[in-house]
Amino acid sequence: MDLYDKLVDYSQSDVYPFHMPGHKRQVGNPFLQEFPNPYAIDITEIDGFDNLHHAEGIIRESMDRAAKMYGADRSYYLVNGSSCGILSAVCGMTRHGGKILMSRNCHKAAYHGVFLNRLRVEYIYPQIIEEFGIQGGLVPEDVEQVLKTDHDIQAVLVVSPTYDGIVSDVEKIVEICHGCGIPLIVDEAHGAHFGFHPYFPKNANENGADIVIHSVHKTLPALTQTALLHMNGTLADRKRVRHYLHMLQSSSPSYVLMAGIDACVHLLETRAQEIFTQYVDNLGLLRKSL
Repeated sequence: MDLYDKLVDYSQSDVYPFHMPGHKRQVGNPFLQEFPNPYAIDITEIDGFDNLHHAEGIIRESMDRAAKMYGADRSYYLVNGSSCGILSAVCGMTRHGGKILMSRNCHKAAYHGVFLNRLRVEYIYPQIIEEFGIQGGLVPEDVEQVLKTDHDIQAVLVVSPTYDGIVSDVEKIVEICHGCGIPLIVDEAHGAHFGFHPYFPKNANENGADIVIHSVHKTLPALTQTALLHMNGTLADRKRVRHYLHMLQSSSPSYVLMAGIDACVHLLETRAQEIFTQYVDNLGLLRKSL
């Protein structure tokens, strides 16, 4: 059996997916109905369809809409996943051989960025939630203590929410970092739904983070490998980060994936209140029953 046949068998089985991507293969989902045949919209950079690496037309307009939705200064489509965004942020916000402060529970892409830029690393460790045996959030005072004693730090990277859904006090960490003139990168890959309902925390853009990375395919109905990188303020070296995005993303970005992000953003623009109200109701019922 080849991969395609195995995928078809799985899609036709009675297995319910609690894994990513967020669309859960629900063929009745309005989002999925917009993509009946990916081959029909799979093109390359031709006249009238802009270019992700030099976006000036329809892609730039789409990314600007995403920025508006997430409260960011600028947003960029990622077709190589959040991993590409984390790599670009780490390399773009530090100098070769420089130093970064990172939470110890970062995604492996952060460590790859450290390797590529030959960085020295100072770690802060998340709290442990003994009751559940999982890692918790970061204590802002731990960040402050390091930044006040180590003046070689060029950037700070934190993960919030964690893979287990634990959120740190990003607003306070932003305040501490900016007080020291240091930019903050937030790996918010699992929080692409933040900020669209008061039940959830604000997203890190609203809290003032300089670089924020979202995986729209994790908790929203978007295709696997799709993500967003947001930039805010003046501390982020936007030119360097964009330089690494050009290096680390495919020179032939998939229009299927970009159209998927665009459709997801459109869904948020037009139906966020309806979707997230129902989502929160369902979460309340589930948590009560659990």
